[in-house]
Amino acid sequence: MPGIPQETIDRVLDATDIVELVGSYVTLKKVGLNFQGLCPFHSEKTPSFSVSMEKRMFRCFGCGASGNAITFIKRHQKLSFPEAIRLLAERSGISIATEEDKKRETLVFCVAKAQEEFRRQLKSGSYLSPLKYLKERGVKAETQEEFGIGYAGSVKELIGSLKRWGIHDKTIPLSIGLLREKEKGMTCPFMGRITLPIVDHKGNTVGFGGRAIENSQQAKYVNSSESAIFSKRRLLFGLNRVKISDDTVLVVEGYFDVLSLHQAGFTNTVGLLGTELSAEQAKILERLAHNVILIFDADAGGKAAILKCLKIPRQNLSVKAVLLPEGDPDEFIRKGKVTEFQGLIEKARGIREIAVEIIGHRVKEESVERLTEEATRIAAEIPDGMEANLFAEEAAKTLNVPAWVLQEKTQARREKKEKIAERKRGLERFLVNELLKNPGLKDMLRLEALKDLFEEGEEKRILVRQILKQ
Repeated sequence: MPGIPQETIDRVLDATDIVELVGSYVTLKKVGLNFQGLCPFHSEKTPSFSVSMEKRMFRCFGCGASGNAITFIKRHQKLSFPEAIRLLAERSGISIATEEDKKRETLVFCVAKAQEEFRRQLKSGSYLSPLKYLKERGVKAETQEEFGIGYAGSVKELIGSLKRWGIHDKTIPLSIGLLREKEKGMTCPFMGRITLPIVDHKGNTVGFGGRAIENSQQAKYVNSSESAIFSKRRLLFGLNRVKISDDTVLVVEGYFDVLSLHQAGFTNTVGLLGTELSAEQAKILERLAHNVILIFDADAGGKAAILKCLKIPRQNLSVKAVLLPEGDPDEFIRKGKVTEFQGLIEKARGIREIAVEIIGHRVKEESVERLTEEATRIAAEIPDGMEANLFAEEAAKTLNVPAWVLQEKTQARREKKEKIAERKRGLERFLVNELLKNPGLKDMLRLEALKDLFEEGEEKRILVRQILKQ
């Protein structure tokens, strides 16, 4: 469509929750994996209108109307195609300015060419250490090829490669953390590391994970810095290689966990880019499968990650978890325990059950009062009120305290949290109204920094539009 690039249209569709959109005009009820309601395009008494979150499509089995979010809003609001896209873009806080998309495409192009260079450097034969390391970790050559694994051995060759592809402006690789300026010139944060490309849902390489291969390197792993194209909360490692089976996706913590599990036949595995599952990653998982099994190490970090997962909204996901009896998934598989691993997956339990068990196991080491406070805090952060109440009840039983104690404490915390949230929303509305009335304030306020303090909603969408106008 003239004026609006296809990438922008795709971004608008990706940012639009079709169930939420249609649900704002039609009363929907969850039936199986889909949502059903009365068709808004013809008169009917029995629901024949279905919305699929997984496919991001709607269809009426009565009148035959079907399509995506753009089709729905275009037909429902009687808009032209460009008007429908602009309306959805505005709802999602997305600019449809061509220049912005061109900038994004340039950044993606830069990362893609860096990926090609890192891959070339690994395969060149000039660097034996990374090849030896990958062999020791059991990463096969075909897996290296499939996942695009590379090595950052020479920053000079990287810069030379980027220049040959027409990337002469150093601000481009600097803005995405591919290069960093030092007193004596340029460096790359991935130098001396195995590079693992991180690919978005469109198949674009948007960043890297870097694995140290020498003990002298300070951090075991580094990730690309946050940028216009990279946000680790919105990405999953292995997303472009995942193959869903039994409507189930396995979620692990590490890059090499993903590689080992894929080699062992668990190709429905993706990896987090940190130990905490984010709400944005949960939405990606919703599009992949209905069932999610989280697989964490049984150490303190893994147990903490399970507890944190309780606060993530998961309306359309059935989430279970496995705490490995020893080591991480990569070590487990490399020890030849594939059959045992499969058995653990089959016996995966609900995260609420495991969370209560984790708290219960700490009774011998910590006071009941302290654990009661922690259970109350966790319950107050669980989005679903019924789920929170069940967690409080089960935790109380484990801690051998009356259920009403935790439930009352939880309710008090939830009410306090809601009051704080309401005051925050009030401040957001006030700030946005002042910005609209006094455009000159934009020059005085750091709007980009303020954006991340706003909750998702209309006020944030307006603020984003103001930022884009700066």
